[in-house]
Amino acid sequence: MREIFDLFLTNSLAKRADRKLQQGDYKGVIQEYSQALSRDPNDAISYGHRGYAFALLGDHKRAIEDYNQALRLDPSAAAVYNNRGITREALGDVKGAIEDYKRVLYIDYSDPQAHFQLGVAYVKLKNYVYAVRVLNRAIALRSEYISAYAFRGLAYAGLNKYKEALENYDQAISLKTDYAKAYKFRGLAHIEMGDYSAAIEDLQKAAGLFFNQNQTAEHQELVALIKKIQQG
Repeated sequence: MREIFDLFLTNSLAKRADRKLQQGDYKGVIQEYSQALSRDPNDAISYGHRGYAFALLGDHKRAIEDYNQALRLDPSAAAVYNNRGITREALGDVKGAIEDYKRVLYIDYSDPQAHFQLGVAYVKLKNYVYAVRVLNRAIALRSEYISAYAFRGLAYAGLNKYKEALENYDQAISLKTDYAKAYKFRGLAHIEMGDYSAAIEDLQKAAGLFFNQNQTAEHQELVALIKKIQQG
C-alpha cells in the first residue's frame, strides 16, 4: 500500500508542477519539487525539473547545482545534460556547454536539438568549420529546423561564404516569415557584402519584428545600426 500511495503522490505532484510550469509560476514549480525531494532526496527527476525552473527564473547557479545532483544520481539523463549546457552558455561557459552537448550526443546521436545547440556554441567560439558540420547534421535529422538554417548561415558568413549564408537565411525565412533573427543576420551579411540598401531593408524588417515581439533591446540595437548606416 505504501508504494501505491507514494506513486499517487508522485503523479499528483508532477501534474501540479506541470500546470504551474504552463502558467509561468516557476517559484511554484520549485516548491513542488522541493516537497518531492524532502520525501526522496535521491529523486534525480525532481532535481532535474527543479533545476530547469531555477534556470527559467534566471537563477543559473542554483540550476547548475540541481543539474549536477541529478546527473550524479542518473548519469544517463540526456535532457539534463542538454539543459545544463544551455545554462552554462548563459553563464558564459561555452566550452563547458560543448562538453554537455557532446554528452547528449554520446547518449543519443540522433538528437537534432543537441546537434543544433552544439553548432551554436561553435559559432560563439568562432569555430565556423565545426559549426557548419554539426548544423548540417541537425538539418539532416530535421529538414525544417528553422534556427539551424539561420545559424548555419551565420557560420558560413564567418567563413566569408556569403552566397551560402544568404541561401540559409532565405531558407529560414521561407519556413518562418516572422523570424526576426534571420532578417537581422541577412542584413548583417548584406553590410559585409557592401549592399547597404538590402541591409537597411532587412534590418528594418527585423527591427519591426523585434518590436512586435517585445524584444526591446534587439529593436533599439537595430534602430541605432540603421541610423548609423544611413548617416554613412
